[in-house]
Amino acid sequence: MKKTKLALCSVAALLVAGQAFAHTGVRDQALERKLEGTTVISDGASYNAFTLTHGCGGDSGKGYPALGQSALFPFGDNAVWRDAAGAVMQVGGDGNGTIVPATGIGLNLAVAGIAGAQSSFPTTHEIVDDLGRVHGLLFKDGAMQPQLYTLTPFRVTAPQIANNCVKRLMVRMGVITHCDINKNEASDAAGPYRKPKDAFRRAIPLLVDGDLYGDTIQKNVNDPGVGVFTDEPGGNGDNNRSDWWFTAPYPSSALYVDPQVLQPTYWTTMTVNNSKADIDACVAGGGTPVDVSVEPGGADFDAYMNANNLKPFAQAGGPL
Repeated sequence: MKKTKLALCSVAALLVAGQAFAHTGVRDQALERKLEGTTVISDGASYNAFTLTHGCGGDSGKGYPALGQSALFPFGDNAVWRDAAGAVMQVGGDGNGTIVPATGIGLNLAVAGIAGAQSSFPTTHEIVDDLGRVHGLLFKDGAMQPQLYTLTPFRVTAPQIANNCVKRLMVRMGVITHCDINKNEASDAAGPYRKPKDAFRRAIPLLVDGDLYGDTIQKNVNDPGVGVFTDEPGGNGDNNRSDWWFTAPYPSSALYVDPQVLQPTYWTTMTVNNSKADIDACVAGGGTPVDVSVEPGGADFDAYMNANNLKPFAQAGGPL
């Protein structure tokens, strides 16, 4: 059964973009790194955050707290470059001249986690390769009430756009909102669902009893009869282990294959803008400004967004 409960904030958009409803975007756009000779005009640094605007639900008909997030960033040889029409134009490299590549790598966003920032998930772990280079981030040890919002912070360095006719570089990230503990595709609908707690190990108030996006009116936390989310031996419903904010990874993935959770078209995306001067130069030369996108490839999803790196949320032993 597909996820049918949608977020209050953007129902129409999500009906097109995907079936889940813990919608995740990126807070800010970014400016490209820009050099003139050896002079740094813009360093490309973006202190940014994912925006989580609602909790979880799946097919349950009830709002549940989000328990964490994780994110995979495009990197190096497995970055998938697409043209404005969505066709793959290169895997790895510099996007056929889209960017000035990092030496020996291609695309390197120099991803970093941010410690101590206020978030519903206060612990941040960096997911790295054998050389210690950051490919992803894991945010955990908390819970967000389903009717609230939160930010999960990160830092990246946007690349320099080498092609004047690339108006915007759309950097896609493989973002997951985690809704349950120790689950995968096979165990998704099974119990138990453990009582969620926030970063201070406090129970989460149940302020909307029933369908979060129906006709139930939200209560104040100290109103009579307000309860908390509790253990549910039968689980929290089908398709409610996590929300995936990406389409099927290219060219394939062994772990991320569930069509009920994959998005049809939507990716969490950070926009990197080219300079007006470069875009004007493109037009003056008879060119047409276009968008190019880049996303993490399927091999990176399996290498870095596996059950071991996504503890305690993901369960090993098959597709997630």
